[in-house]
Amino acid sequence: MRNRARIVTLVLLMVVALIVSGCQSGNVGGGTGKAVAKVDSEIISQEQYNKNLIIFKKNYEGVYGTEIWSIDVGGKTFLQAVQENVLDKMISDEVIIQYMEENKIAIDEAEIEKQYADYQQKTEQQAEIKKFFEENKIDESFIKDQIRTELYVKTFREEAEKELGLDDKKLEDYYNKNIDAYKDVQVKASHILFKTVDDQRKPLPADQVKKAEETANEVLKRVKNGEDFAKLATEFSEDPGSAQQGGDLGYFGRGMMVPEFEETSFSLQPGEISELVKTEFGYHIIKVVDKKSEQKSFEDVKEEIRGKLIEDGINEKIESIKKEKKIEKNMENIQ
Repeated sequence: MRNRARIVTLVLLMVVALIVSGCQSGNVGGGTGKAVAKVDSEIISQEQYNKNLIIFKKNYEGVYGTEIWSIDVGGKTFLQAVQENVLDKMISDEVIIQYMEENKIAIDEAEIEKQYADYQQKTEQQAEIKKFFEENKIDESFIKDQIRTELYVKTFREEAEKELGLDDKKLEDYYNKNIDAYKDVQVKASHILFKTVDDQRKPLPADQVKKAEETANEVLKRVKNGEDFAKLATEFSEDPGSAQQGGDLGYFGRGMMVPEFEETSFSLQPGEISELVKTEFGYHIIKVVDKKSEQKSFEDVKEEIRGKLIEDGINEKIESIKKEKKIEKNMENIQ
């Protein structure tokens, strides 16, 4: 029941960390092929985009396997979401580079050579990586462009962070204004699951899905009429991890369950039972048993707040710069 798709979605938000053997993807304009995007007069080519995408795909397939690409994330496949996010990352990088050049904020060109030498040393003995790069024409020029881009981005972030001037007083003011957001709230819940997917998470035939919904509604009526929730969970639930415990999932915090399940669980009060809740796994009947909340101290969350405000500030600055740019996206040129 713990949410793999939720984790995948959160990982997707970290697309800025596309790393293969110390080389970060995020290259911008140049190359050949159709334009997948344009920032003012600078073209982001299909060739450069495809190289970035193939590096990202190799990273994730190495961790999750090839089946990850068909997982649904918000009505699209994970691959479609990645394709969009990689392009957005490349556009943001190009916006940053143009801003830096316009404001004559330089990077250390010698650092590019140093990092490239380090990269060569790390990959010299990695035959598989070398073969992969050769097959995909990921050459010295491309890799140095990645390094150059990341140095621009790193310098931009450092400058933007300085502008924010985040001292302890600002951090504590934010904490006090948003104190409820720093409560560690956990819910103890039980559920009864009626699956609409098989063990490989592939959708069941329509007649089986309909039967699951009908059974779920019948059991829901029995629960609402006062029958023992735990006994019904043991009898009917198709969640092997909790059925024999009467549907007990224990305590969990936010971010640990699929969004629909989480939203319902945190909206119910102890003793309350939900209507049917549909998730990617099937139909759920949820009973909240207990809730507990503990206020986190400022010192415990100070660095978390600092990180959030830095990211928010940097993203706001990037979005502000984008408004001054003419940006075109050609998703039809993405394969």
